[in-house]
Amino acid sequence: MLPVQFLIGLGFVNFAYCNSFPSLLTVNATLAVIIDKEYLGDNYEFIKTIIEDRINIVKQQKLKTAGLNVVYSYWTNIYIKKEISVILTVASCKDTWRLHKMADAENILHLAICETDCPRLPVDKAFTIPMTVRGEELPQIIFDLRSRKAYDWKSVILLYDDSLGRDFTTRVLSSLTVDTTELSTGSTSVSLIKLDDYNTGLDKSSIKSTLSTFTSQISRSSFIVIVSMDLATYILQAAQSLELMDIASQWLYVVSDYKLDNDTTSEILSNLKEGNNVAFLNNASTSSTSCKESLDCHIEELLYSFARALDAATLEELELSSQVSDEEWDAIRPTKSERRTYLLNSIKIDLTKNGICGSCLTWEIWTADTWGKEFSFPPHDKFKLIKVGFWKLSSGATMNNVLFPHVVHGFMGKSFSLVTLHNPPWQIIETNDRGGIKCTGLVFDIINELAASLNFTYTLIVLNGEKNEKKNSSYYGKDISYRMIYSVPDGVVRMIRSKQVFMAAFAYTITDENKAVVNFTIPITTQPYTLLTATPKELSRALLFISPFTFNTWLCLLAAIGTMGPILYCIHKISPVNAYHGISARGGLSSISNCTWYIYGALLQQGGLYLPYADSARLLIGSWWLVVLVISTTYCGNLVAFLTFPNNDKPVTTIDELLNQRDTVTWSIAPSTYYEYEIKISNEPKYQALYHGSLQNVGNMDKMLTNIELGKHVHIDWKLRLQYIMKRRFSLKGTCSLSLGTQDFFDERLGLVVSPDNPYLKRINREIKRLHQVGLIEKWLKDYLPKRDKCFKTRSNSNVNNHTVNLDDMQGCFFVLFFGCFISLLLICGERFYHKYQIKRERNIVQPFVS
Repeated sequence: MLPVQFLIGLGFVNFAYCNSFPSLLTVNATLAVIIDKEYLGDNYEFIKTIIEDRINIVKQQKLKTAGLNVVYSYWTNIYIKKEISVILTVASCKDTWRLHKMADAENILHLAICETDCPRLPVDKAFTIPMTVRGEELPQIIFDLRSRKAYDWKSVILLYDDSLGRDFTTRVLSSLTVDTTELSTGSTSVSLIKLDDYNTGLDKSSIKSTLSTFTSQISRSSFIVIVSMDLATYILQAAQSLELMDIASQWLYVVSDYKLDNDTTSEILSNLKEGNNVAFLNNASTSSTSCKESLDCHIEELLYSFARALDAATLEELELSSQVSDEEWDAIRPTKSERRTYLLNSIKIDLTKNGICGSCLTWEIWTADTWGKEFSFPPHDKFKLIKVGFWKLSSGATMNNVLFPHVVHGFMGKSFSLVTLHNPPWQIIETNDRGGIKCTGLVFDIINELAASLNFTYTLIVLNGEKNEKKNSSYYGKDISYRMIYSVPDGVVRMIRSKQVFMAAFAYTITDENKAVVNFTIPITTQPYTLLTATPKELSRALLFISPFTFNTWLCLLAAIGTMGPILYCIHKISPVNAYHGISARGGLSSISNCTWYIYGALLQQGGLYLPYADSARLLIGSWWLVVLVISTTYCGNLVAFLTFPNNDKPVTTIDELLNQRDTVTWSIAPSTYYEYEIKISNEPKYQALYHGSLQNVGNMDKMLTNIELGKHVHIDWKLRLQYIMKRRFSLKGTCSLSLGTQDFFDERLGLVVSPDNPYLKRINREIKRLHQVGLIEKWLKDYLPKRDKCFKTRSNSNVNNHTVNLDDMQGCFFVLFFGCFISLLLICGERFYHKYQIKRERNIVQPFVS
């Protein structure tokens, strides 16, 4: 319904209604007729007479409720006032667009009749009729398709024959390449290729030779073929044989000599293949005496439709305004833009129902439905044409879909079958009591994204994986994913190659052997192999006090103490200073034991009771104190470092370390893996030793993990799988007894399986690449990985710096104290026994009597 205020701005009410509805308009609508005399030339008087006659008929016979004032102008260089309601222009393309911009600024409805090969005015603001001659409408059709954004071509190759004249070729080229702000799409670069004189005996093989010169980059471009139907069929066959038609290329055939439909195009449809993008612009015009295509017919229909729309709008507003008060009417009256929209829509609807001018001049737009036919149910259905739009002179291009629906809408909702199996975390198949299936996992996240972007649905064929699960469950455990062997099963190969399924919804290893029978997408993930070893255990700190120095250093230090004592004694003994000063040669440093104790005490930074008088001995003592200073400082610094950084045993973290410890450590490789196969056939001595030295039967999983925890065994598998094993072991035992090697090796690529000749592989790969670039695949995979716990964490520097010294760190000091006390106790006991022995011996000896 047109809002009430529509008539207020346009003056659509006669004076007879003014007394009853004082709030309505008291003036008539104003139509401005602008006829460009200079542009029309000799046709000016004819067109002017037609327009004036039809307007008189409208005012006298067609308008029953509304009133209309008409203003004429015979040149286009005028200013359009805002009081104007509607303008009708007959002018050149340039002037038509200039007048429209002025009218649009004031929300004025524009009815335009312009020259051919002109972009139509915006369909939501104006109505345009180009003055096109039958048989020369193709450039205008291309303009209209560009205006409707029916295609998006940056470059195009135009193939045409002699049926397209030179001047007409120039017009078609201009319609493709002209760059103007009036069009919603940019210009297109065009390459022209003329097929000369094929009707006069040209060997059609030359056409194939011409097509064969296209590079692979050009083959992925867009093509417009303007030829007869017979030659169009041959060009299609040649393009297929040269592999110029794939899902990336777009072919538009302009056929003007043949009526297209699904019954008459069986030959050309039989030459199409899965994934082709082919559209047809077909001339469906008819010729009869009843066909009216003259300009006066269009002008008459346009003005009559306008009169009916004006009457309907006036009557509707009158009825609505009579039901509300003046204040309410002022609040709900429509804007001028809304009035224009109402009138324009009414004119279009009226012309669609009652219009007969130009109805015989019609072009139909067809496109071939080729995507997914071989994979949909029922399979191998025939290709067919679907009508995506039509073109008429008055309405232009009317599209109910884009020119190439598959390019924009993918598979257009077709349903495909996919084969899958349970294999966490890639595919997780869960069933409920009612037989329903819930599918999650990384692969299904990718499949769902592909289904959304390529516009298809899918049903699943779930393979029975019980045999594989039973085979591997004792090895991997119930809660840990199992994996089939790296070769694609024969049953899956048959379904893929026979196209019973669109693709396999599970991840398989990409190998040259597999590529010989099926094809793969780009890798959805890369899984490295690594080692599963025991967590490095902290070594005993009982002898921590001797760790700052090596064994050789301690030996040298002990030798220095043993030799420095006698050297000091000798220098002190033979020095003449003692005799010169009359110093007694008894006691003090005159004893070797005292010299040795002095050297030992100096090492402990305790000094001694005696100092030598001789300069030579003092120089020796000073040198020894310098040595003691360096030794003690170095010892204290290293001791602090050993207290801060606990010392762990050396783990096996690389393949080379594993082979170096083959005498003390066994190892195993996950069975039926691609890595096992590769090292088996490798000529490298290292890998041959790794394969032949591995244990083929390690028993059950618990036994193998126990041996790994004891440091007796190492296991090689996917890093992902080993993380699952570590997580499960931690949940059972509550301790972090397993760790991964520091070296990742042999990245195994996993991809989705498709048929070898699947034409959509490039498009699928492009979507998977996009998911990689935005980080979605990495994010999805992390969601299914085992959550990180303390077994995955490594100590940070802050934890190391804040290490608190405990009893384990200091136990060696107490051992030294205990050892010293024990030796002292032994010595004192020995001294006591020796003292008693001396007393007893003295009693048995007869002493001489001295008076």
